[in-house]
Amino acid sequence: MKKKEALARFLQSLVAGRYADAERALEVLRKKITKKGDWGLGYLTALEGFLGAKRSGDQNAFMINLGEDLKELRALRREFSSHVKLSSHADYDKGFFAALRDLVSTALKLRRQGSQ
Repeated sequence: MKKKEALARFLQSLVAGRYADAERALEVLRKKITKKGDWGLGYLTALEGFLGAKRSGDQNAFMINLGEDLKELRALRREFSSHVKLSSHADYDKGFFAALRDLVSTALKLRRQGSQ
């Protein structure tokens, strides 16, 4: 399974409350990303945080909803992309924001596929 497919499966499972499926998709991602050092650690930490927050029902945590306004999703993607590009951020932080950017991009892609 490719990274994009695993990320889509992770997000769909997370939104649907299928945490075991989200864990399996996360494990696939973990195998692919672990080799990337601090960047990979930041990336995985962001995904694990999403899973933990959703599983615990944390109302204060940032969540990506597939029903989110498209303008809002695009604005989030731009914001997270800008953090990935900042040279002042450490690799861990860049990986963390890359995961957020990729999740938002995946949500946008899933929305486009759903509207066809």
